Amino acid sequence: MRARSTSQSCKAVAAVLGVLVALIMCGPTGLAHAAVAAPAGDALSIGDPDALGQIDLYVDPLCPFSGKFMRAQGDKIGKRVEDGTLRVNVRFVDFLDKYSASGAYDSRAIYAAYVVADQSRSSDVTWHFIEAIYAKDTQPKEGGPTDLSNDQLADIANRVGAPQLAQDLIRVGLPIGFDAHVIAANNLDALHRFPDPGVPRVVINDQPVDEDSDWLAQLPV
Repeated sequence: MRARSTSQSCKAVAAVLGVLVALIMCGPTGLAHAAVAAPAGDALSIGDPDALGQIDLYVDPLCPFSGKFMRAQGDKIGKRVEDGTLRVNVRFVDFLDKYSASGAYDSRAIYAAYVVADQSRSSDVTWHFIEAIYAKDTQPKEGGPTDLSNDQLADIANRVGAPQLAQDLIRVGLPIGFDAHVIAANNLDALHRFPDPGVPRVVINDQPVDEDSDWLAQLPV
């Protein structure tokens, strides 16, 4: 039994070292990209940068209202991204990090989304990952007894087609390349420019809109 345990430990260490070597050779970009997106700063940009429709979307991974919004409108947003008429700048915040079972779910989920985008370079894969972490039977409960482990986040990344390296990085859980706390803090500062700094928040042309309205219809196609 001891020999088997030692062997498994060695394999785990080797896997971590393999991820670190890959990062050293390839180097983290410092920016997360999804397909033709060209994100800057703390936004995870998804979709054609030349799309006529452009929005900033503020969400919290644990927030039940963010989850409700994503489940109601995520598919419609995804279709607009896919047909090239919408670019979404996802700006994650971590209001509820301390209310997660692990005390760090928001930051781990934010990091996972950035890794998926950076490694896949796919708007489709990245948006599907974000939708998946907000799915009704997947999104953890605020103040609940459990949340998603790194392994579970990596399994979601696998399910939506993220590369193996993205999955490995998520499982390892080291904040390499992206600091979720800094990203969330900067987005929170930006969110406080608006009269109601809650999430979800849809912003068009630097103006917040009612996220329950038919705001998609207001955007050019």
